[in-house]
Amino acid sequence: MLKFATTLFFIVAVLACGNVETEEETIDIPGNGIPAAIETAFRAAYPGATDVEWDVDDDHYEVEFKVNGDKMELEYGFDGKVLDFED
Repeated sequence: MLKFATTLFFIVAVLACGNVETEEETIDIPGNGIPAAIETAFRAAYPGATDVEWDVDDDHYEVEFKVNGDKMELEYGFDGKVLDFED
């Protein structure tokens, strides 16, 4: 009976942890999951960008990258307009 109770406790604990939601969830997606117009605009603006990583958030696309060793971050709206830039 003790084994059953212990097993049940761990199953409930694991399931409870799996349902925790964060305030802002970001999903990594490959570069080819970004609309072509946005990726093309980014590549035209930053042709020497390296270490490019794309994410999608609830209301924008986010790209982190390096130019000449400097880390930068850019946000695009779903309409393709630049929303924010951080260097």
